Amino acid sequence: MAESKLTFEDAMKRIEEIVSVLENGNSSLDESLELFEEATKLCAFCNKRLETAEQKVKSLAINNNEDK
Repeated sequence: MAESKLTFEDAMKRIEEIVSVLENGNSSLDESLELFEEATKLCAFCNKRLETAEQKVKSLAINNNEDK
């Protein structure tokens, strides 16, 4: 899935899937490392989206207070 079209919810769902596979313990070391790397990238994507949303909320709150 291209990152530009990836939603926060889709990324979280994929992270949950990866965690489930890794918890199962049936993956090879190489597969586990690849999944871990994918999950790490997805976590970074989610963190960036959350930071952006937080800044937007703060900006809206400031603008709302200025309008009063």
